[in-house]
Amino acid sequence: MRPEPLHSPIAQVHYARLFGVGNGSLRDEFVQIASKKRWSDAESREWARMTETHRMALMLLAGVDGDLGALAQRHWRELPEPERLALKAEARFARREFGRLHALTGRW
Repeated sequence: MRPEPLHSPIAQVHYARLFGVGNGSLRDEFVQIASKKRWSDAESREWARMTETHRMALMLLAGVDGDLGALAQRHWRELPEPERLALKAEARFARREFGRLHALTGRW
């Protein structure tokens, strides 16, 4: 088995920019161009529509540390990227889990 060739530091930077996610990667740039920048705006709009109480609950479930009240008042893009990623992962989990609720959501 042949070992993987070592890439120069410059090549590694270009590779990360081309195939990476976030922090100005070309992949994210192309998604923004293709979607006419609607993809991130949808996240911001959904965050803005949530009540602060529900934002704080989502942050608590996602394990975000800090003053949740102050963080819940921020706009979506003002949150640090690690917190946004944790919130998105928790929201996906909640959608999957809460989507199964039927008896608890009934009005009888």
